[in-house]
Amino acid sequence: MRSVVLVVAALLVLCGSARADQASAIQAVRAQPRVIDALLDNAGNLYVSVKSDRVAWDQFAAHLCAVVQPHHARIFRVRVVDVTSVAFGQPPGAWKKLTEARCGK
Repeated sequence: MRSVVLVVAALLVLCGSARADQASAIQAVRAQPRVIDALLDNAGNLYVSVKSDRVAWDQFAAHLCAVVQPHHARIFRVRVVDVTSVAFGQPPGAWKKLTEARCGK
C-alpha cells in the first residue's frame, strides 16, 4: 500500500510540473512582441494569434519554438494564426493559419 501511495504522489508531482512548464512557456510566448494571445491544445499545438503584417512568419514561428524550448513543455508545433480569424466558437483548425513550425524532434 505504501508503494502505491508513493507512485501516486510521484505522478501528481510530475503532472503538476508539466502544467507549470506549459504555463511558463505560454507566458514567455505572450511576452514576445507581435503576440496578441496564445492557446495550447491537448495535442501539443500552440496557437499564437498575431496581427497579420508583412513579417517573415516562418522565422517568427521558429523563434517561438526556441522561446518555449527551455521550459520543457509538451509543445510540438507552433501555429501562427491571424487574430482577425480567431473565433472561440470555432475549432482552432478553422482559423487562418499564417505559418506552422515543428518544435523539437
